[in-house]
Amino acid sequence: MENRLFKEEEDIAFTAMVLEYNRMKQQGDDGSSFISLENKVRERTSLLLYLIPMRNLYLRKEEAGGFFLDIQKDIDWIISSFRISGLTYNMYLSQICRYRVMRYTKRNHNRKNMDRAISFSDPTIYEYPVKEKCVPYQCKAEDVSDMDLAGLSKHIIHAQDKGIMVLSEAERKLSELLRRTIKRRQFISYLLSLPETETPGFIAGVSRLLRNDISTISRFYTLRHEYLAENNEKTLTTLELIASRHWKVMMKLRRAIWLEADEEKRNILLDKYMKLSNIYNRRREQIAKAHGGLSHREISDLLGISRSTVTYDIQAMRKALERISESV
Repeated sequence: MENRLFKEEEDIAFTAMVLEYNRMKQQGDDGSSFISLENKVRERTSLLLYLIPMRNLYLRKEEAGGFFLDIQKDIDWIISSFRISGLTYNMYLSQICRYRVMRYTKRNHNRKNMDRAISFSDPTIYEYPVKEKCVPYQCKAEDVSDMDLAGLSKHIIHAQDKGIMVLSEAERKLSELLRRTIKRRQFISYLLSLPETETPGFIAGVSRLLRNDISTISRFYTLRHEYLAENNEKTLTTLELIASRHWKVMMKLRRAIWLEADEEKRNILLDKYMKLSNIYNRRREQIAKAHGGLSHREISDLLGISRSTVTYDIQAMRKALERISESV
């Protein structure tokens, strides 16, 4: 279970405060009450962005301080991007810190490849689905922190919460479908086959649909991310190094094209640049594919079912999702 930095009542109250601040900001309110509220929200958010990595992610003070300075430039964006969803503001910041800390520590531990990390920095990984109401989640008594991915998947398939959750029409239909154990298993197989999609909004949505505690779903995606990283690490490193070399040559060609006065020579350089650009884009496609979901064989091993069953499950869930999307 995730350690809380303050009581649940305070968490819900502060969530309401941030939502009110964003509402006033969108309406263009710049009165004294808005300025006072802005100072409170920014001060508390800054404090949480420093404390959460130390409390939940076990960073040392030096690392937490460096991470805090690194993320400060995005604090306004982080606050304004918060929306009503299944996440309280504390949970929202915890999820952002989890992803940002992974990226921050990776950059710090690979300083010699810093230029590669910059040139291949991912676009924003967050979703901001607007929901009707912020619903607090009740944590389960069962500890899932030591479960492996296979055990946790089975736990998610069979465990259900009966809490009240606000769902859209499409979510309600899908949630009704997932009450059947076989459909829940098909949905888990489908989730494992997807590319990296574990954003805060996505995790909150999966938690609502499967009626599982959000900390359980977060743990599921943490293990899935670690499993993918471990199995793809060598492949990704090789592909990224090759693509990085292509990118550096492309930058030199671009500069040479810009400086070249002779039109014929400039056209020759431009032709080389376009050919190399096509190769570079193919490498990026390979990198994106390596960041994809688990293979059908890996899923079958994790869930303890046959490979043909996994293939059938994924196809059946895709068809079910298409029917639901068409009926809404």
